Amino acid sequence: MLAQAKTKEEYKKLMAEMLSSLDSKSEDEKSLTSSIKTVDVADDTTSVTITRTKK
Repeated sequence: MLAQAKTKEEYKKLMAEMLSSLDSKSEDEKSLTSSIKTVDVADDTTSVTITRTKK
């Protein structure tokens, strides 16, 4: 799915959609939240950190 992304913006949007899907399928969907942090570390390299925390 992420391979479809042609730009960083599309990639970030797809990541957000995937995380939203995971959050809504969790056993206790109101107890967890996810966030994405992306950092460009080199010309064609991006570091992605996904954090899931309890509300």
